[in-house]
Amino acid sequence: PAVAADFGDPKDVKQVRSVVAAKFGHALHASVSHNWALCTAYSGDNSVSVVLRRTASVWKIVAHDGGAYAKENLEALGIPQADIPPLLKAYQ
Repeated sequence: PAVAADFGDPKDVKQVRSVVAAKFGHALHASVSHNWALCTAYSGDNSVSVVLRRTASVWKIVAHDGGAYAKENLEALGIPQADIPPLLKAYQ
C-alpha cells in the first residue's frame, strides 16, 4: 500500500505535527486545509486520528479517535465542505 504524505502549507504541517507529537508521542502524517488539520499519530501501540483547528495563530486539538475519520465525521465537527477532501488526503 502507498504511504500517505503530508499535504498543505509546510509551515502549517510542521506546527500541526508538533502539537500532535506533544500530546500523542509521534505524528505520522498531516493534511492541512485553511484553519483545519487532520493528522495521524501513534500513542503507544495504537494509531490515533486527530482533528485540529487553528484559532488566531494557534493549532488546538478538537477531536481524536482510534479510527480513521470519514467525510461524515468531519462534517459533524463543523468542518467546511471545501476543506474535507484536502484533509482526507492524509488517508490516501
